[in-house]
Amino acid sequence: MNLRRAAKIRLLAYRQVERMAARMSCWLIAVLLCLAKELVRGAIDLDRELLPAKPGMCPRNKLDVVGLCAEMCFHDTDCPNNEKCCSNGCGHQCMPPYREKPGVCPRTKNEFGACAEMCFHDSDCPNDEKCCSSGCGHQCVTPPKKVKPGKCPENKLDEYEVDLCAEMCFQDSDCLSNKKCCSNGCGHQCMAPYGAEKPGVCPKNKLGFGVCAEMCSHDSGCPNDEKCCSNGCGHQCMSVFEKKPGVCPEKLLQLQSCDRICANDIDCPNDEKCCSTRCGRQCAFPYGLTE
Repeated sequence: MNLRRAAKIRLLAYRQVERMAARMSCWLIAVLLCLAKELVRGAIDLDRELLPAKPGMCPRNKLDVVGLCAEMCFHDTDCPNNEKCCSNGCGHQCMPPYREKPGVCPRTKNEFGACAEMCFHDSDCPNDEKCCSSGCGHQCVTPPKKVKPGKCPENKLDEYEVDLCAEMCFQDSDCLSNKKCCSNGCGHQCMAPYGAEKPGVCPKNKLGFGVCAEMCSHDSGCPNDEKCCSNGCGHQCMSVFEKKPGVCPEKLLQLQSCDRICANDIDCPNDEKCCSTRCGRQCAFPYGLTE
């Protein structure tokens, strides 16, 4: 009876030792796996230091976006074309490098936009849009185009002309057609650029005075072939002086009249021309035309 009991105790002790040995084996295996993982990770890090990285920078991680928690790549050489091995917030994956798009962000207006980070860099924006400051956060904005051709009209400081003291525009791209964003002496507004002077001659001022206002500042501000001409007190768009066909009769030079009925052909009705007398000018039917 005692022998059976002793044998049973020995069997139980042996089984306990086997269980302990199995537990120790599992623990050792786990430790070895951890060590192997660290060795692999260290080798990968060493490779990253030794292998040349592709040009460019990885995009910044967005705080509210986390990618796949997996190591899809370990080095830039694992990625196709010009893509780099970048962090996605949890793991690593191949991504196009960050490259700043051409163009300049528009100047921030006094107004504040949305106080949110709608983008972090240009690569977050579609097409040609850039990631620009909104005054409080960042958002995708179409960059202004190149400066439009032409020059802004000069401010008439000698006439003490000051227009609206407000920023109606910030760059040429804010203006329609060929207009430019120009200073008006106090703020900025869209104005027609000062271009080449239109052909033709302004009519001479008559004795009367026109509206005492600057309705135009240069020829480019006038439609079609009209020019910006003085009206005797201000400036306004006028049809240019064009000589009518024909030749003035020589007999008018014998007239003693010193009246100045006209200044140029445009002041005369129909086909009549503005012809000189001995000391004045008057309208007359030209020589060589049939009345």
